Amino acid sequence: YIDFGFNTGKFNGSSLSVFSRGEPALAVVGGRGQFAMATGTALFNPILINATNVIMEFNFTVIHF
Repeated sequence: YIDFGFNTGKFNGSSLSVFSRGEPALAVVGGRGQFAMATGTALFNPILINATNVIMEFNFTVIHF
């Protein structure tokens, strides 16, 4: 489970919630603010993983109202 929060711009104060069981594709299962009841998918690409740092790239496809 990961929660992505936005603190600037158009989506300030909103967040996206994603869930996965370890697959490269994650399910968008909702959020807060403008992303309440959001659905979609997210793909991640690990850029760097070592003992002290993790850098990941995420690509989201989201449907929200």
